[in-house]
Amino acid sequence: MTPSMTRRQRSLTALLLAVLLAAGAASWFFVRGKDLVNETIAVQASLLAGEVSGRDRSSGVMRVTRAIDKMDREDVKRVRDAFTAEWRRLQQQCIDDYFAAGEADRKTLLDRDIDRLGTAGELWFATNPRSSGQPPKLRKPKTAASKPGAKVSPAAQLRDAYRTALLARAGKRGISVPDWLLGPR
Repeated sequence: MTPSMTRRQRSLTALLLAVLLAAGAASWFFVRGKDLVNETIAVQASLLAGEVSGRDRSSGVMRVTRAIDKMDREDVKRVRDAFTAEWRRLQQQCIDDYFAAGEADRKTLLDRDIDRLGTAGELWFATNPRSSGQPPKLRKPKTAASKPGAKVSPAAQLRDAYRTALLARAGKRGISVPDWLLGPR
């Protein structure tokens, strides 16, 4: 704005500049919103995979929390569903890895999985905007296997043996593992 501009010209120039800035900010927000879901899912996956630790892990969880705060309900559901699917896949992978490993390697695998449980708990709260900070109530299974005297599948037996070993190792390390993170029995 040069000194030779009239008051009206300065006002129009300022208004034009404000409109351009607002349009740029709005386009950045809407374009970024579409990538925000995929970016958040990628951050969750790397956190659950144990690719980061310490302060980077904490900042990753905070990043997920901030991203969830910016999303609409449908995007939050997509992120939450991706978290649940990835967590279930990793739990099964942990069980498979545990029973495929030799006795000497099992302790290391259990330690890795205990650390992963902590991250999963933090992500569960981060991806649940309605969370009160209290863990969810577990639903009672409605299967025939939950009744006394019912046959238990081999997969359920492996899951129970792994769960027992994980809880025993966590107890030796002095770490409390919430039941709701381990899923239904």
